[in-house]
Amino acid sequence: MEKKLKRIILARYYGFCMGVKRAIKIVQETGRNENEPVNVINEIVHNDAVVKKLADEGIGFVSRVADAPGGTIIVSAHGAPPTIFAEAEKNGLHIVDATCPLVIRIHKTIHKLIDQGYQIIHFGDRDHDETIGVVGQGPADRVHVVRTMEDLRRLNIRGERFALTSQTTADVKDFEQISDEARKIFPGIEIFNTICNATSQRQAAIMDIAKNVDLMLVVGSASSANSNRLRNISEAICDRAFLINGADSLDDEWLDGVETIGLTAGASTPDFLVEEIIEHLLRFSGGSAGVERLKSSEGDKEYPEE
Repeated sequence: MEKKLKRIILARYYGFCMGVKRAIKIVQETGRNENEPVNVINEIVHNDAVVKKLADEGIGFVSRVADAPGGTIIVSAHGAPPTIFAEAEKNGLHIVDATCPLVIRIHKTIHKLIDQGYQIIHFGDRDHDETIGVVGQGPADRVHVVRTMEDLRRLNIRGERFALTSQTTADVKDFEQISDEARKIFPGIEIFNTICNATSQRQAAIMDIAKNVDLMLVVGSASSANSNRLRNISEAICDRAFLINGADSLDDEWLDGVETIGLTAGASTPDFLVEEIIEHLLRFSGGSAGVERLKSSEGDKEYPEE
């Protein structure tokens, strides 16, 4: 194997977004303050390391409200449909809502549009927790999920007013293309770009470095929608990109002959996983590689004013 690694470039924006930090803080504080069981519906965020750490701190995870043994149930950062809240209340559970404020903003938008008589097209992954929560905010015949251009073209809905919204972690360019096509199919459709700033920042940061590296590494779990999109964007620009859980998932054979590596992480990925990978890469290079940290000192501007 030829070891040529000279540069490791860390993206300007990567890792935990404010919504994820907020949700984890809520879970940890709830766990410390409650004497009864504390369980999260599904995963608080889509990252294996975070879920394991919280489980080690005594936080439980259930896939259904009915599986909660009592005590407190926490709604994850991705949000949930109103039926989940109603079931938890019916079962006598204390409910703690850790939904990201930007996801709540979409919920409020859906409610407003439903009240105004709109048919809503939502661009997102149909089985993702966030999308399930968004769709549940309105009647089934008023909120329609599309993931591809073909999905959009196959829609058979009638109405006088149409609106388009998006999953917060969607690909920015994909949403632009969907928006352009939606305007052709549904003249006068109102477009609500509900992709969060953290997603836009991380995708833009990828584009800044991917064209200048031999290999891109994206740190995140396979269940993380935003991490998968970062990998897809990276691969489209520099051809070679891998999504890895952590240093243990890094195959040194990928590094054969590689001089420059770009490194980023999904919005649900803790910093320590990124640092472990940097340490691994430095050991691989024999300590000769330099690390360029482009992360903004200003922090993420993720919650724009209303």
